[in-house]
Amino acid sequence: MSEISEKVKAVIARDLKLADWVITSDSTLSKLGADSLDAIGLIMAIERELGCCLPQDAFSGIENKDGEWTFGAFAGAIEKSVAFLRA
Repeated sequence: MSEISEKVKAVIARDLKLADWVITSDSTLSKLGADSLDAIGLIMAIERELGCCLPQDAFSGIENKDGEWTFGAFAGAIEKSVAFLRA
């Protein structure tokens, strides 16, 4: 797991009060206890942690077949955005 994914995982674990081992790449944010407002809060906390502002479209199209975000897709979208911002 990349450094950015580890930071994303740590923020999610801290903010949702979970043990980090509970969070896997296939975990959906809803199964971790996050609703849509929590997701916004997580994005803001991750932006603070990484010291950047993620583009609004960073998370478009990352839904799984059930219309939910998985940790793997969420962290992957953040990694791509951060790589773009740092390039």
